[in-house]
This record gives sequence, C-alpha cells and structure tokens, in this order.
Amino acid sequence: MHFARPVTALRLPERAPVRLLAAVVAAVLAAVLLPASPAAAAKVKVDKRFFGVHDSGLASLSRAGTGSIRLWDTGTLWRDIEVAPGVYNWTRLDQIVTAAQARNVEVTLVLGMTPSFYASVPTAMPNDPGAFYRYVTAVVQRYRSWNGKRGIHAYQVWNEANVTNFWTGTTLQMAQLTKATRNAVRAQDSGAIVVGPAFAARIGEQIRGITKFAFARVDGVPAWKFADVLSLNLYPLPKYGTKVGTPEYSMQLLARARKILGYGGVPKSKPIWNTEINYGMQTGSLGGTKAATISAERQAAYVIRTYLLNAARGIKRVHWYSYNMGYLPGGGTLGNTLLTKPSDGATLTLAGKAFGLVQQWMKGTLVGPTTSTQPCTVDGKGTYTCVIKYGHGVRRVYWNPTKRVKVRLARSATFMQGVYGVKKTVKGGSTKAVDYRPLMVRSKS
Repeated sequence: MHFARPVTALRLPERAPVRLLAAVVAAVLAAVLLPASPAAAAKVKVDKRFFGVHDSGLASLSRAGTGSIRLWDTGTLWRDIEVAPGVYNWTRLDQIVTAAQARNVEVTLVLGMTPSFYASVPTAMPNDPGAFYRYVTAVVQRYRSWNGKRGIHAYQVWNEANVTNFWTGTTLQMAQLTKATRNAVRAQDSGAIVVGPAFAARIGEQIRGITKFAFARVDGVPAWKFADVLSLNLYPLPKYGTKVGTPEYSMQLLARARKILGYGGVPKSKPIWNTEINYGMQTGSLGGTKAATISAERQAAYVIRTYLLNAARGIKRVHWYSYNMGYLPGGGTLGNTLLTKPSDGATLTLAGKAFGLVQQWMKGTLVGPTTSTQPCTVDGKGTYTCVIKYGHGVRRVYWNPTKRVKVRLARSATFMQGVYGVKKTVKGGSTKAVDYRPLMVRSKS
C-alpha cells in the first residue's frame, strides 16, 4: 500500500487479545533478572560495521576503528531537513554522508522527528500521514547513489518509540510509519536496510511498549515484519538495588526483550541491533542529570565487555552513545563511559583506546566450548571466558564483574594484555588473577 493513500488500521491478532498483552507484561516484569539465556550461534564472526558509534560531534569519523555511525542528535532530524512542506535542506546530511563515505563508515539515519507544519509537537504523528512517506522517498532517492556508491546504508523509522520524550503517538501509528518506511525504501533502494523503531528496555513502561509493538499487525501482517532489523537501546539502570548496572545487566535486558518479541512471533533469527549503549544513565525524577563517575579502568572494561557480550549474544551491530556533547550544567555527563574527553570530543580516553583494543582481540571467530553452546561462557564463580580462534592461535578473554578470582591459563599460553593494551609474557599453565578488567591471553591452542 502506498502510504500517501488513506491508512488502514492496525489491529491485534485474534489469538493475542489485550488481556494477553497485559499478562505478558506482568509476567516479564515480575521475573527477577537472571543471567541471560543462550540465544546466539556457537560461532560468531563480526566485521568492522559491528563497531558502531553515535556521536553528536562526529569526531568518530576521523578515528580508526569506527565501522558504522547512527545519526541522531546530529542536526539531521526530519524537522531539520524538511524546512517547509516539500522543501529540503540537505547541507548538514550531505556533509556527514560525504565524510562517512570517504572513511568507509556505514551510515544509519534515524528518520524522526515531525516538522512543526505537520504536527503541534515533533513527537506526534504528522497530520498528513503521506508527508512521512514523501520525506523518506526524498531521502532515499538522494542517497541511494552518492559519489557513485550508496550513501546511506540503513534507515531507522524512529528513536525510542516507547519513550514519551520521543514519541507521543500510538502503537498503531508507529506501526504505520514502519510500513511506510519499508515501502518507501524498497521502492527507491531495494538493497538498503530498514531498521525498526528503537525501543528502550529498562523500565516497565518501556517493556509495555515493546510488547504492544511485538503483537501489532497492519493489514494482518505483524508490524515487525516490515523491518529487516529490530532495534533495542540497551542502557541498563544505574543501579539494581545496591548493584551497579553493568554490561552483564544490559544482556539481561536483551534476554527479556527477546522473550517478549518471541511471544509476538518474532523468530530468534531476526537480526537485532543495539543502537544506543552507555552506562550510569539516570532515570525517573533524576532523568537528564549527571551519571555517577567511574574510574578510567572501569570505563575501558565496560567497552570491552560490551562488545564481546553483544557479539556472543547474537547482536549484529552496536552503536556506542558517546555522550561527549560537553558537560552538563554543574558538571558531569549523561553517561559515564566516554570514548573521548568531553572538553574537546576528540582526545581518546582509556575507554576510547579500549574501543580499538577490543577490535584487535575480536579478529577471528568467537566460539563456544562445544558446537552447541554460545561464546563467552560464565562459570559458577561468575567468571566469564570468551574464546576467539584465529589464524595464528587462540585468544581467551577473562573477567569477573564482581570479585577477584584466579584462572588457569592454557599450557600453550604465550602473552597477555589488559585494558591498557600492554603485552606481557606469561608462562603456559600458570594461574593469573582476574577481576572486572578483561584480561586477554594469547595461546597456540
């Protein structure tokens, strides 16, 4: 259906009445967050695009290791580009796409928010639904071939469609926008990726939003089928009781969201991108205030653990939200794990260097201990072991997020690296102390 025509209503399938949605939400929220259940293949190999960023200053485009970038908070919203009905200012987006293409960085463009002449607030459905279809068509027509190559590789419907700061419309309307995006992109560039609306996943209201979308249908077709890729923003809470929200808690959010999506019929094979991630973000009445400061070593550890765990759990792309837009009034930043110094947005922190270090460690194939288990296993003491096989041997990455433990190295171990990247010779078969800071040990087998 061409979206410029009158839209059809979204409905829930007969087999999933509203009371079932309520039951699903209640069951999920009542469950205690437990270690994430296996949902990935026994072998995982990632490419450069897996290592993505979300950087308002765009300094990441000048850094080695950036494989993909998601455009949000970059002056490229729908309302930034369409300055009057049917009139577009492409200047900013042209600059970014050109810079990204020159550095072989793939671009994902988030298509919201609504211009003021189509709605009273940017978080609302346009009063002319066909306007969105026309906008997406114009964008894809412009960037399907840019300097002889595809300029924008992926188009995301909206940002955080289950958070009222970004979307105040209905699930019906968001599903319609998702179908409109699919139709417009397919008509202009069949090889581009359609990314579903992003969903946050850390509080009850957000879980209800994921559940509604999982069960939504348009013309009898599940809304999620209109997207090639589903999107989650996997920020954990700053704390769970007395425990700090870590990359491991983020993976528990992923497991919970996958379960909900499964209830709605989403197959396990459906690709998921983690389109925003950082740590320490406040919520509720403290939302928008500064995150608690953590050490440079912990920040670096979070970066390494995040990319390893996301790959092991089957996530296809991770966009780190740098939050290096400068200090908040009174000091501090929204997220506490920064790839660059907020004062200039360019100087790498230890975490920024870890972003490159983990890419070196992950060259090869992540494997599970058997042909049927996922990579990055955890033992009874809570110690993680990620095994990466490559042409010259094996890398094993160890960490324990809560305590200091000892691990025994492989007999063929030759050297190790910590979060600083310094190589140290080790004796094969010896034991080493491990804590929250990942330790990579290289061995011949």
